[in-house]
Amino acid sequence: MRASVLSLACLTVLLSIAFPAGVLSQDHAEQLLVELSNASAPPGFEGSVRAILQREMRAAGLEVSTDGLGSVIGVLHGTTDRPKIMLAAHMDEVGAIVRYITPEGMVKFQPLGGWLDQAMVDQRWTILTTKGPVFAISGLKSIHVTPQEERGRVTPRDDIFLDVGATSKSEAEALGIRPGDGIAPASSFEVVAHGRYVGKALDDRVGCVMLLEVLRKLKEQGNKIPNTIYFVGTVQEEVGVRGAHTAVAAVDPDLGISLEAGIAADHPGGRLDLAQELLGGGPVIYLADAQMLVNLKLRDFFQSVAGKNNIPVQTEVTNGGYEDSAELQRYGAGRPSVNFAVATRYLHSHNSMIQRSDLDQAISLLATVLPLLNADNVKAISSF
Repeated sequence: MRASVLSLACLTVLLSIAFPAGVLSQDHAEQLLVELSNASAPPGFEGSVRAILQREMRAAGLEVSTDGLGSVIGVLHGTTDRPKIMLAAHMDEVGAIVRYITPEGMVKFQPLGGWLDQAMVDQRWTILTTKGPVFAISGLKSIHVTPQEERGRVTPRDDIFLDVGATSKSEAEALGIRPGDGIAPASSFEVVAHGRYVGKALDDRVGCVMLLEVLRKLKEQGNKIPNTIYFVGTVQEEVGVRGAHTAVAAVDPDLGISLEAGIAADHPGGRLDLAQELLGGGPVIYLADAQMLVNLKLRDFFQSVAGKNNIPVQTEVTNGGYEDSAELQRYGAGRPSVNFAVATRYLHSHNSMIQRSDLDQAISLLATVLPLLNADNVKAISSF
């Protein structure tokens, strides 16, 4: 009896180590979001996220390959080869790249993706070296030695440096740091009030979760889909949708859907006239952004299916960025495309926020729309 009690106690300790508080109660989507958000993958350094997508796609029985830039492509065969439907979620996050190491051992960098200068100071970072990750902070001059006239000034990005604790260039290099190493924000995933999540890189790890969870739902339905669906994790979206450009050529789709983090402005200082999304308002259809206008028939198709299934849908008109859907739309002689998103606060920073209900409704709507995209419907959507 005593041995059994001791064994149970040991098991409890081991479980607490393997599964920290809260993890045992997480569902599959939340587990994925935690793992993906905490992974470090700035543009060009997507390996950690690619490995997760490859693992999940192979576990679902997909044929998995990569293109020449490193985008991952999984194929789910339905009852017919065509139409080909391409779902694209980008694996990279805004980050930086090591440019120079000072004689004092400080690291100067070049941003990868769109950063506000004020979002980069006094933060924690991970430098991805061949010897492993190196912790760093972006230094901030103490208020005690900052002249009054400078205290309200935003530090320009060219003045920002990363401190890894080294006292010389040779010490920094001994840690494995060298020019060209990737740099990612360091920030842990958290569950907050009202079913909301906070984490880094939700742009676009929330899209990656949509990709994988829709795949799981379709597999549960038995692959009874009248098309072939390509589940694609693209690279280098944050530096000019480069991965989508090559991946779409590899897939040759008849219709494309990019899965994204949207721009929520429902916070103090937000401008709803510039970005109309609200947390808790349901998934988002982008009608216009800086590089594309949505295919109107595809928009109507999504909205009709959503209405019939009582799924709320928001719309967005913005000129503040663009996504993989721009490359999907421009491929070949043109393809019907849509950018489908989950509203996200505080994009391109160390801490973004989403609401779980928006993610669940986005997955539900996609899982309902995709089996309806048969040859006749795709032909009708593609016709003018």
